[in-house]
Amino acid sequence: MTMLPERPWFETEAYEDYIVRSGFDTETAAFIRDMAEHGYAVVDLGDEARELCDRAIADTRRYFKRPGISRVQDAWYRSRAVRKLASSSRIRELLRAAYGRDPFPFQTLNFEAGSQQPLHADTIHFSSVPERFMCGVWIALEDVEEGAGPLVYHPGSHKLPIMTMREAGVNTALPAVEDYERAFVPRFAERIAAAGLPARHALIKKGWAFVWAANLAHGGSAITKPGSTRRSLVVHCYFEDCLYYTPMTSDETAGRYDLRVPANVRTGLWTWPRLNGRPAQMRAKRVFGGVIRDVLRIPFAN
Repeated sequence: MTMLPERPWFETEAYEDYIVRSGFDTETAAFIRDMAEHGYAVVDLGDEARELCDRAIADTRRYFKRPGISRVQDAWYRSRAVRKLASSSRIRELLRAAYGRDPFPFQTLNFEAGSQQPLHADTIHFSSVPERFMCGVWIALEDVEEGAGPLVYHPGSHKLPIMTMREAGVNTALPAVEDYERAFVPRFAERIAAAGLPARHALIKKGWAFVWAANLAHGGSAITKPGSTRRSLVVHCYFEDCLYYTPMTSDETAGRYDLRVPANVRTGLWTWPRLNGRPAQMRAKRVFGGVIRDVLRIPFAN
């Protein structure tokens, strides 16, 4: 039986030996090296994906006609195009090679315009045991232009220590959204500024994917062209045989994890959290929430 790695291969010092030993093709090796060195990689998903981009826009257009709607969560429940993009076999192959575990998409977010989201790392919203077995995939549904609020990121920031709510100065048992905005957002920005890492914009073409490591600092840049669109699909992925939890409402130091039962976009089922092949014990509230989510299968527009 092959042992699963305790850390993503690209995040280890042995990733070059791993590439040589595995005999990966040129494109896969380049993907792993980009993830290792920069914390992100860019992938062309091909002409079929570009056709799906048009269909995904059409499938979700009605949601954005409502006043105040900025994003649609889990449109894959009702859109075959969104589900097919999120389940890209090429992305799955590349992630499996880079991480050493099989990935599965568990959430989709559709955007009509730039999010202008504050700088953050996904490790405060989604995490795993072993850590760092999570990633984001940002797919451009149209060509991204400067001024339309493109994704902003800091290459190399994935190598910094993971910042928790406690490290941001929040010591309550159950942090609130206000604690995140008050404490985490400014402290995280200070850490990135102190590291002196350059900021870059993801100006990618329709049908291309920007894949980032869990701890890469990223956000949405300011929209300087009023009325411009930045139609995109964000896919969050976990990996096999891990505990999945929400860091913002967990205390890792005390070993208290707010476990999740994530959906598997590819299969339409859910994925029970496991560690070393053993299923975790879950709170009834979480299990019930997963059942309701998968029975209703309703996208959430907010």
